[in-house]
Amino acid sequence: MVEIRVAVTDADGAQGLLQRLAAFFDRSSVSFDATRNQVRVRSDRESRAVVRVLDAVQSWLAADGVDSAELSLGDRSYTMVGPSAGTARGFLESEASESKSRPQAAQTEGATAPVAR
Repeated sequence: MVEIRVAVTDADGAQGLLQRLAAFFDRSSVSFDATRNQVRVRSDRESRAVVRVLDAVQSWLAADGVDSAELSLGDRSYTMVGPSAGTARGFLESEASESKSRPQAAQTEGATAPVAR
């Protein structure tokens, strides 16, 4: 038996995630703990459950524009970053890289970060 917990900001923010999880798990396996603002998933199929929860969280982060979510499995916690936060981080790293090598930086077609030549 595995229990996976996903921290959310509030019940409204949890709705999209709960809907996605409902596609993979039966209703009794998925719940929302309002006192801790956590979505909980319990499953007998450990490895498959983890993969399905990760897929659902990734989809939810992208669709709902959530920057990140903290997932907990047992006593371990992991932060999953949404695409909008990843893009911002990549942009900031690109800007820092560009300022260090500005004389040699060149933008190539289709590239999202400066390429040193």
